[in-house]
Amino acid sequence: MAQPLMTLTASFDVNQVDDGIDWVFADIDSAINSGHNSPEPYWNRDINFSAGQVFRIAINATDKNKTGFDSLEVIDCCLITRPRILSCGPDVRTHYGMPSLFVDEEGKQLGALYQINPSAFSIHSTGVDPKKGKRVTLLWDGKLTVGPYNGFWDISFYVTVRIKRTGEELEQLRVFYFDPEGEIGNGTYPPN
Repeated sequence: MAQPLMTLTASFDVNQVDDGIDWVFADIDSAINSGHNSPEPYWNRDINFSAGQVFRIAINATDKNKTGFDSLEVIDCCLITRPRILSCGPDVRTHYGMPSLFVDEEGKQLGALYQINPSAFSIHSTGVDPKKGKRVTLLWDGKLTVGPYNGFWDISFYVTVRIKRTGEELEQLRVFYFDPEGEIGNGTYPPN
């Protein structure tokens, strides 16, 4: 049975003081339209993946303080995965998950660091919200596939962006990130 194409949406305000990103794993329209201040309980939760699932990455930036935010450009972007212990104990060999929960187009295991080409992000949508000011959403033209695994991983997403504002010559470079846990199956070895 085919699974719907999902989007891992990273959302932040260009004026926020901290460098944390809100995230949601859903279809892109639901993620962008619900907004990260929504009471929706799915924002910032651990991510439950399914083996064989295909997804994209979207970056959604807003300008709540209406500071003339004009455009957003990705400078660098990467996903870092760290496998967690699946089983251990006396007289039991310790088992870890694979280095990454993702596979390439041929189904080959990826390493723990996955760099995304910054030029592969294009403008998906722009708009103005009365409460959040200008919004720019960039969508990665590529896709990632979840491997046929069972386990837990720490997933870190880091992105460096160039923020341009109307009437300002200086551009602002910012680094934003998030660190949820990802899970496939029930996370044990052997799978139950």
